[in-house]
Amino acid sequence: MTSEYSSRIRLQLINQQNAYQKQHMKELKTIVTEYHHLRHDTKNHFACMDRLLSQNNYDALKEYFYSLSKEIYALDNQIETGNEIVNQVINIKYAMAHKHQIPMDIQIVLPPHLSIPDHHLCSLVANLLDNAIEASRKIEDPKIVIEMKMVKDYLSLTIRNKMDPSMQDKALTIRTTKADKKQHGLGRQIIYDIVRRYNGCVRFL
Repeated sequence: MTSEYSSRIRLQLINQQNAYQKQHMKELKTIVTEYHHLRHDTKNHFACMDRLLSQNNYDALKEYFYSLSKEIYALDNQIETGNEIVNQVINIKYAMAHKHQIPMDIQIVLPPHLSIPDHHLCSLVANLLDNAIEASRKIEDPKIVIEMKMVKDYLSLTIRNKMDPSMQDKALTIRTTKADKKQHGLGRQIIYDIVRRYNGCVRFL
């Protein structure tokens, strides 16, 4: 690995860490704003549901309640994994996936501290989920499954997502579908670099 390449990867990791911190603050601000709006509209929601109930319009009431419940759940749902840095990344990416109507099945149980540094852990999980969300936005009926757990002394991380079959060949190589060719395959390279740094292995299927 050349010195120029290593410096490029390190700089990218630092930039990503800063970007995710800014993104997290932005997401928190959005959640607080939406929560205040929802709280402000509570009386209006109750009035609408009361009118539907008085009209015996139970189907419309059920649909209204279901829609409102989903909105409240999205705002209130904070995923706990046992590890603070993973919590931050997963909650940001969960909110992003929810915004694009992409279901995310999260199965994560981790200890509070891992041997991998926080900035590398953040970049690893974030890059993998960014790829999964990007692929999921291009297909119908998307779904992302993420599993993280300790297997003896190793961190096991699995992310599964559906994708357009016509894009599968590109997904299995370092080619990119992004318009910005300067970032060509950089996320994938960062993933490989982090995994190899800690004597791990990675497979894209």
